[in-house]
Amino acid sequence: MKFTNKDLYSLLFTELSPNQARSGACQTVFKSSNGYSNQGNRFGLTLPDQRVSDVFHWIEWCGMDQISASFCERPIVRKNAKMEPISAAMLQKYIDLLYTYVRDGVALSLPDKVELVLDG
Repeated sequence: MKFTNKDLYSLLFTELSPNQARSGACQTVFKSSNGYSNQGNRFGLTLPDQRVSDVFHWIEWCGMDQISASFCERPIVRKNAKMEPISAAMLQKYIDLLYTYVRDGVALSLPDKVELVLDG
């Protein structure tokens, strides 16, 4: 799914008039001559490219539905999926990289000692 500047504008801003919008984050009123890209640029908003977005959605789909990575290679799935096709090996590689990144992040945030108390 591709997000347009209009989609982001409607998510981040409340339109006050055709040329004014209030930011939901900082409550500042911005003026615009036309279009939606100016407001997004004020926040330094950058979107991931389509391939990154597709990989995320493949991982999300397989993870949330507890489906194996080979699921993405089924002909019916490729026919009906809106994302670009991906191989099972590539999807598994990205899942492993994500797992490593999350595992390392959790390990850094936990203290050296953790106590587990079982009650009852």
